[in-house]
Amino acid sequence: MTPENPRRRAGDELDSECSELVGKAGDEARDRVLLEVWHANRQGTPITIWDLPKATGLPLNAAFAAARRLESDRLLAIGDNPSDPFGATLRVRKAAMSGLSGLRTTRSSI
Repeated sequence: MTPENPRRRAGDELDSECSELVGKAGDEARDRVLLEVWHANRQGTPITIWDLPKATGLPLNAAFAAARRLESDRLLAIGDNPSDPFGATLRVRKAAMSGLSGLRTTRSSI
């Protein structure tokens, strides 16, 4: 038994609904972050991770996680700011533009 692979009892069941909800919430957070960064980039306004909670309504940790996930998916670029990691500027990459068209129409519902 290791921390990565905990021992389960025979009667333990995985809650698939819970994992689906977590995935859905993560997708919604990423969509919100991507849209807000896109809008800021389009207006020529710099946006940082510090700005995301106010713009998206997400807590800072969720906004940061969504931005990092978008960066790993190569949809968002996070500028380097060694003195203030949350002050790094964000910009949407060209690869995200095709996916943004569907999100732009649903922005009011997010």
